[in-house]
Amino acid sequence: MQFENRIPLILELGFREEALPQLKAYIDLLWAANEELNLFSRQMKFEELIDNHLIDCLLPLKKFPAGVKAAADFGSGGGLPGVLYAIQFPHVKYHLYEKSKKKQDFLNRCKTIAPNLFIHGEIPLNLQDIDVVTARAFKPVDVILDISRHYYNKGGKYFLLKGRREKIDEEVLLARKKFKELEVTIEPLTSPILEVERHLVLI
Repeated sequence: MQFENRIPLILELGFREEALPQLKAYIDLLWAANEELNLFSRQMKFEELIDNHLIDCLLPLKKFPAGVKAAADFGSGGGLPGVLYAIQFPHVKYHLYEKSKKKQDFLNRCKTIAPNLFIHGEIPLNLQDIDVVTARAFKPVDVILDISRHYYNKGGKYFLLKGRREKIDEEVLLARKKFKELEVTIEPLTSPILEVERHLVLI
């Protein structure tokens, strides 16, 4: 019932009502697959998956850049936020990059729910034809920019879901040593249900 209970909030955060059945199908698939694949902690309760992860990913949804035709998600894991955003934006070609073969196999199963998904392994040195890069709980800012340096140098955009401001400031300071012209916007995100510190980092 936790998913159903959160539907008003999911819609309030900007998720498309007509895509709710796909969202529910994905969450059910993720929860079931975790038993064999360990996509997230097996100690986690279903309620936590909804409140700590699903809602978390939807907090910055209304800030997602307009006009995106192709996006890349780094370190996609079980598909949060990549699969969610692919469901929300069916016109966007969403490329998910995940090293783990087992997680890749799971993400490929998600293509039955979101056919606009494209699953890859290693992040290419020359990331091409991508309008925005998303990532959540992946790597520090400087590492994300390093592994996509060619994309960054061409004026690439990043939509990064991060936690504590103090940690973000440290990461940005480090990144500015490597990328002198780095321009960063850090926007606080407020969860209506959890006392957590969350931020959106826009580059």
